[in-house]
Amino acid sequence: MVILLFIFMNFKNNNKIVIFISITIILDTAGFGIIFPVLPDLLEKLLNANIAVAAKYGDVLTLVYALMQFVFAPILGTVSDYFGRRPVLLLSLLGFSFDCFLMAFANSYSMLILGRVIAGITGATFAVSCATIADITNDSDRTKYYGFINAAFGAGFIVGPLIGGLIGECNMYYPFLFSGILGLCNTVYGYFFFPETNQTRQKGRFRFLDTISPVSQLKRIVEFRKIAVFLIGYLLVSASSHSMESTWAYFTIDKFDWGKQQIGASLTIIGVIGFVVQIYLVSFLAKQISDFKLIVFGLMLSALGFFIMSFADKTIYLWIGMGLYLMGSIQQTGFQSLLSKTVHRNDQGKMQGMLGSINGLTTIFAPFVFTYSFYLFTKESAVVHFSGIAFSLAGLLILVSLLLLIINKIQK
Repeated sequence: MVILLFIFMNFKNNNKIVIFISITIILDTAGFGIIFPVLPDLLEKLLNANIAVAAKYGDVLTLVYALMQFVFAPILGTVSDYFGRRPVLLLSLLGFSFDCFLMAFANSYSMLILGRVIAGITGATFAVSCATIADITNDSDRTKYYGFINAAFGAGFIVGPLIGGLIGECNMYYPFLFSGILGLCNTVYGYFFFPETNQTRQKGRFRFLDTISPVSQLKRIVEFRKIAVFLIGYLLVSASSHSMESTWAYFTIDKFDWGKQQIGASLTIIGVIGFVVQIYLVSFLAKQISDFKLIVFGLMLSALGFFIMSFADKTIYLWIGMGLYLMGSIQQTGFQSLLSKTVHRNDQGKMQGMLGSINGLTTIFAPFVFTYSFYLFTKESAVVHFSGIAFSLAGLLILVSLLLLIINKIQK
């Protein structure tokens, strides 16, 4: 409620639309994170196996979710360009609720797989939500609006594990029931108060098979070739962000001997700082500098933050690096705003879908790269023990992205 109050207070117009979108994004991201606190116990029960086996099968669930995001984000975005944002978001919310109830009554691993498939499909609504924001904003204030939406996205990752942990203490199935009920309530709210925002829907016959075919996906990339450098830069940045979620717990345990409570508290603090950055810092900077400068400034801060964290030998340096990295997250909002301004309103869903697909793609391969790198540099036989390797690699990806954008800017 506090999160929604912050968002509501900062929007003078289109409040009903923004509140609905914010709740939808929080539910989507919370639905992804709510499973983590109860997943180990749930898998151990359904598989009748130990925690090591449960962890292996848990990775499969994450992979399934990411694959669905990769495939369906551009599809839902394109569908919303033709049929409007309202029906896509409402149907997705119903799908989200159905998934939650399915997970709550799961009695086999295959049902969990099915649940993750549905969650990945319906959770790909971030692209449609961002397209909705593009519908109701102009170029001058879009960056600020995207900052608020990204704040809601981050808030979901705070709320999800918190709900899962607290309610899951009573019963491992209760978090899913709770989320399903919230999803239904938001569907009802959206049905009565969320109007259609896409007033310039594409004309012509919609061809679903063309939309999902690999050839069409390649054509979509070709359509955006003029901004290919920005899309590549966005991909590198998206990949780098997975270093945090993949290795933070392992890194702090190996480097600083943190316990579960310290790790949990640190993640909450990180989420709160990230929320404040998107709410206030982005809003302030959007009035002072262009989207491109916002991206460059953010990339510089992110890279510096990653390198400081990777070599930190004291907690104070770790938090300094983390603070810089979180302030650098303004580049994500800059990317979204700049790219949305490069396409016509009729193609906002397609563009945001492309960005969603990129996020899904990096979720598939980046976590493995970072966790395996951590393993190689921390195992007993490692030539050099370097637990911060994942953050150094992420910093290098950020620098490559920054270099590409600067060279592209100079050439123009």
